[in-house]
Amino acid sequence: MSSSRSQVPDARPELVLFDAGGTLVLINSDPFNAFLAGWDLPAVKATELFEAHFKAMSEFAYRLEAGEGLEFRWWVKRLFDLVGVSLTADMAGAFGGGKNMWNQPISGARETVVDLQARGYRVAVVSNSDGTVAQELARAGFGGLFEVVIDSTDVAISKPDPGIFEIALQALDVPAANTWYVGDSHFHDVGGAQSAGLAASVLIDPLSLGPAGMLSVSSIAELSGLLP
Repeated sequence: MSSSRSQVPDARPELVLFDAGGTLVLINSDPFNAFLAGWDLPAVKATELFEAHFKAMSEFAYRLEAGEGLEFRWWVKRLFDLVGVSLTADMAGAFGGGKNMWNQPISGARETVVDLQARGYRVAVVSNSDGTVAQELARAGFGGLFEVVIDSTDVAISKPDPGIFEIALQALDVPAANTWYVGDSHFHDVGGAQSAGLAASVLIDPLSLGPAGMLSVSSIAELSGLLP
């Protein structure tokens, strides 16, 4: 599924920026289930974790857009709720944001990045992360593909603040008008990219949960066909 293709700019961008979690990689079910086993809890299926990610992210984005002052730990708790696990305070403290678990490559993601590079697009990453996004991307098979990887912990600015996008644009010497952004949160990613004045932003929305009329794809593999 893709929607509102009329929103696709005619001009070809020079640069495509990517979010990481939910766009290129997901929480790997193996370390996630190892964590659950440590609390004597049953394993969950990778497909359940996949759906929980996008459902929790969509709910998180809508609530933030409605003005609720939620932190990322809300998303973590909701993720666990959706896979049928009641997250205790002790478990939440031990899990954090799932450090060293974000290394399951999303199907088609690496191939899409390589294809864009072969077609002459520059590619980089702008991610809200815990200081490990470059390491986790490398573990997932993306090592060496991106010109720049911006981690919010390293620069002390998080999406949707346009400042984190501006850091990437300055590092790459590319104007916002020549840049697209791709991510899985219509609050953090689409909203942040719009605030930064980027030419276009694309929502990864495999469960069709995003706002109506938003430029979106159900799979990152569809991105190549969307770019001019």
